[in-house]
Amino acid sequence: MKKSKKIFFGWWIVLSASLQNGLGGSIHWQGFTVLFIPISQTFGISSAQTSLLFALARAENGLMGPFTGWLMDKFGPRPLAIGGTAMAGIGYIMLARVENYTQFLLIYVIVISIGATTSFMQTAFVVLNNWFIKQRGLVMSINSASFRLGSAILVPTFSYIVYAWGWQNAVLLLGIFLLVFITPLGVFYRKTPESMGLHPDGEIQELNDDSLRNREISGYTWKEAIKTSAFWCLTIATALRISIHGAIFVHMIPILVWKGISPESAAWYVGLLALTGVPVILIVGKLSDKFGRPKMLALCYSASALSLLLVNLSDNSIYLLLSLLLLVGSEAGSGLNWSLVGDLFGRKNYGVIRGLLGPFYNAALVITPVSAGYIYDKTNSYEIVLYIGSVIFILSSLVFLFVGVLAKKLQT
Repeated sequence: MKKSKKIFFGWWIVLSASLQNGLGGSIHWQGFTVLFIPISQTFGISSAQTSLLFALARAENGLMGPFTGWLMDKFGPRPLAIGGTAMAGIGYIMLARVENYTQFLLIYVIVISIGATTSFMQTAFVVLNNWFIKQRGLVMSINSASFRLGSAILVPTFSYIVYAWGWQNAVLLLGIFLLVFITPLGVFYRKTPESMGLHPDGEIQELNDDSLRNREISGYTWKEAIKTSAFWCLTIATALRISIHGAIFVHMIPILVWKGISPESAAWYVGLLALTGVPVILIVGKLSDKFGRPKMLALCYSASALSLLLVNLSDNSIYLLLSLLLLVGSEAGSGLNWSLVGDLFGRKNYGVIRGLLGPFYNAALVITPVSAGYIYDKTNSYEIVLYIGSVIFILSSLVFLFVGVLAKKLQT
């Protein structure tokens, strides 16, 4: 298979997506854990009430997912990437002026969350899936790795600003940053390589396997996808792994504080975890292109299950840090999960099919962070949360393996 000697435009899209998510998406999604304790203290609310902010945002994400996916498939990701990032930036600027919990909740859910739902990872995964087939796992993992690298740098920085200048000034600066530096990156997005007279992966010849070529270019319709067992098993596996991944990372700093780490040091733990994850994510992504997504996903979430178990048992900061490093598996699995959607159902309707998973995994995300907060409020401990999370990660690993069996049937 020949490739052009020129730099494939898809790699410029990878760079743009990586910068958008590494510098913008990372601080939005993982910055919430930094705000968790200060918000609770400012408004005098419980852990469960603070978790509700994140949970309602995920509920909105689930309701909007199929619609935003359809918009991306029809009009391309560029207008959503630009408009959504700008909306999130404006929302954070508004957030700096709120005076009570209700105002904070409304702005975070209605303005910031809707903006984030239509930009950041959602648009990046759609555009990368459209531009790459053979290297899909690698480019999705590059995007995920940039997200973690950004977290490693920006979460501790954001934490410093929050505790030095106050969370109101921190979110104001974040909003300006998103508007000025991150919003313009969406200009580089293009819907498909075919729209520019190119082929996926930069190839200059047609793929030899006609059945693969036809399926990847046309893809399943959403009606065809939901009639398959693979779709529903993938939905279950995704909901299981995201429900725990989301709950743990929302409560990450409170969990570390519960284990005896200061809030400021806990932010550095989160940053170190993200930094460690960068090479692991890239290696796992490359290996998934060779050995298949389901096997690598099962490995990732088995390691994550072990991590939560060991965190519970750790009795000093060194053991705690080493235990957390295994949670990199959960970080690495994210990009593979969304690559698997493209592997199973093709490119044309990727956005809406991925969006159809949203109501299910976001419903789980509405429940788990709030439940974790409620358990902590009642027991003053995260022990039960971590044990339950470990079991659910194992279940997700097993379901991902079964998806791999069903994927072979789709290809026959």
